[in-house]
Amino acid sequence: MLRRSWTVCAMTALLLSGTAAAQSPGTLLVGGFGQWTHFDSKWGMDTGFGNSIGYGGRVGAFIAPNWNVEADGVYTPAQAATLASGDYKGIGLPGQSVKASTLAARLVYSFPLGNLPSIHIGAGGVLGNFRGDDNLGGEIYQFGGNGLVGFNLGFGGVSLRVDGLVNYFPSADGKFDFGAQAGLQLSPDLRNLMGGGATSAPVMWAPYLWWDEMDAPRPGTVELGGFAQWTLFDDNAGQAGAIPKDGLGYGGRLGVFLSDPRWEIEGDGYYSPHDNDATAPSAVTDVNAHAFAARLNYNFPFRLMGRQSQFIIGAGGVRTSYKFEAPNTPDTYGYNFGGSGLAGVRLAVANRTALRLDGVIDYMPNHSPDANMNIHFRGGLSFLLGGARPEVMCTYAGLESIPASSPNCVAPPPPPPPPPPPATCQYNSNILATDPACVPVVQPVDTTAITGPIYFDFDKSTIRPDAAATLDRKLPWLQANPGMRIRIEGNADERGSDEYNLALGQRRAASAKRYLVDHGIAADRFDLVSYGEERPVCTEHNEACWQQNRRDDFRIVTIGSDKIVVPPQE
Repeated sequence: MLRRSWTVCAMTALLLSGTAAAQSPGTLLVGGFGQWTHFDSKWGMDTGFGNSIGYGGRVGAFIAPNWNVEADGVYTPAQAATLASGDYKGIGLPGQSVKASTLAARLVYSFPLGNLPSIHIGAGGVLGNFRGDDNLGGEIYQFGGNGLVGFNLGFGGVSLRVDGLVNYFPSADGKFDFGAQAGLQLSPDLRNLMGGGATSAPVMWAPYLWWDEMDAPRPGTVELGGFAQWTLFDDNAGQAGAIPKDGLGYGGRLGVFLSDPRWEIEGDGYYSPHDNDATAPSAVTDVNAHAFAARLNYNFPFRLMGRQSQFIIGAGGVRTSYKFEAPNTPDTYGYNFGGSGLAGVRLAVANRTALRLDGVIDYMPNHSPDANMNIHFRGGLSFLLGGARPEVMCTYAGLESIPASSPNCVAPPPPPPPPPPPATCQYNSNILATDPACVPVVQPVDTTAITGPIYFDFDKSTIRPDAAATLDRKLPWLQANPGMRIRIEGNADERGSDEYNLALGQRRAASAKRYLVDHGIAADRFDLVSYGEERPVCTEHNEACWQQNRRDDFRIVTIGSDKIVVPPQE
């Protein structure tokens, strides 16, 4: 049960679209209403309120967001006025029932007043028919103009529609009928129902050109055309003794392609004046046939000679009327309703211009005395006017819902550039330049050329050749770092007394200093100290170990600058 409820809700959402204030081109509208009519006194009708309540329905489609074409039909079971004098010229028998009906077609413009309500005005043509009950008491059949003004109050695709209307029939002294209608109107989204996706909200300023280059009908395109036709009238057409002869007639059509442009709602009318073809004797000499039909057509597109054409099938309703003329006798009329089917082709011959060829069958089951079927073969031209072009939408961020042609579709100002990232430390990319730890990294310098020791023979302080080579390697370092001070530490092996070894270590340190000074190094850059045998580097009691302890060590006391300079040859 719950699933069924959801299904009903989903189907309702598919069927219904927005309010009637403004709709996307091609939106279908259908509705039903009750109507009260005040008939002109010249009809000879009883205009009491209870005798002028009727009902009807309408169908139409939007050709632009605020424009729609529509047709409606009304039937009113009225009452003829009671015979008051001998010159009564009304319809029907005095005081008896009268069948009053009208067919109207109009163009309507809607003025939105907000999200829900709108007012509208419209104008068009109307066909009025009055006949006595059971065809007694004569019949009147007239054309005229129709005007309408009203309002819609929409609620999610369903709207309450209330109208005031006037019909004017200029023939026979002119007659004005006034009336009021009230009912419901729906706007089913045919495109959504046929699987094309929901129709987007109407864009009020969307391009809507009447004669631009168009390959195929677009939603809201109007088909306006005329045709000639050959009609094969049924043997039961007209009335007994008055059957129209087969022959030529002419007519016109108006259609609107819906939101799914494979579908088109179309109305047409024809007039076919003919001689009486009945074999039975009759005073009727001419039988003029005319009919008005409304259909829903489906178009099967195909390409021919580089242009899109369409096969067409359609079905709907038709009202057929016959006018019977006899010498020295007032004209009489007969009419009936039925179904109408159509099959044809629309062949594109130029931009927005097509040759239309149709076969039409009108079947009237309520015709008296027997049902009848008329067959029509039609040919004519159709012109395709208007149609909403797919709008190119704005592509800038946040403006995708407005057309590219809108003056509001402008590039937004560029965002301000982001602030520059904080500078990183040039010595360490993992910390900022403002970090106190951002200090140059002191690269370690190999100072063995300065601090390397020299060695002496037993009980000697003389500089050996190998020691001289070691001292020579120290010279460029000392020259490249003039502020550097060196401490020379003299050492001896364990043999000899402490006093002797201290003096020997002092002599060995002095010998190294003298060598460096003799080679250009300032004497005041050296400090001398003797440790004698107190700082051995080897403690074994053999000559190899004693040789390591007979030495001068060199210690850097001060550098004299922020770093040690490496001499070029290094």
